[in-house]
Amino acid sequence: MKKYLFILKVIWEGKSVTRGYTNFSLSDIELRGKTIDIGSSGGGGVYLEFMSSTEDTVFESFDMKIGNNVDFETDQLPAPDDAYDTVLFLNVMEHIFNYQHIANEVQRITKTDGQLIGFVPFLMWYHPDHKDFFRYTHEALEIILKRAGAKEIDMRPLYCGPFIAATQMMMLSFPRILRPIIFTGGYILDEIFFLLKKTRICRYTLGYTYICKK
Repeated sequence: MKKYLFILKVIWEGKSVTRGYTNFSLSDIELRGKTIDIGSSGGGGVYLEFMSSTEDTVFESFDMKIGNNVDFETDQLPAPDDAYDTVLFLNVMEHIFNYQHIANEVQRITKTDGQLIGFVPFLMWYHPDHKDFFRYTHEALEIILKRAGAKEIDMRPLYCGPFIAATQMMMLSFPRILRPIIFTGGYILDEIFFLLKKTRICRYTLGYTYICKK
């Protein structure tokens, strides 16, 4: 019920179902120490309100769209090894064709005892910003992140069901007043679906939140 109400509020605010599930998955994560948000032109504000932080958290952001002249496809991020206690890497990797390079870079600048917090969509429409290249399964993500140097990976699939997966693709096309009703209908149908098909829960995933440590 808590998750349902949380996502319902996000939908009423005009955001997507996937954003609702993502924000909920971030709500029990704590930022700590020197923190950087890689690839968020909004300075991470769309996510920070859902995450707690320790008193020593110092935040900065880095993105090409706010004047940082670095090519995520080929360039090294302008930071030394083990520079940050927390690195945020949310909704970025699907837009980078050379995904292993950027995965290596964000892992490189994360301290050995720090945390890399990322998210990628899976069941999601095409959304160029400026381009949109990939959708990753959890198996692919684990291989990419381990090759980048991750030793521990806490993978958090955003499981839904076939009805939510279908309705979220068109949710934003409906008037806002109808969206909570459509979401509620899909949510109830998915609950019934999983009572009948419990083994199929892993087949409908809006995306993956992950926390990595070196």
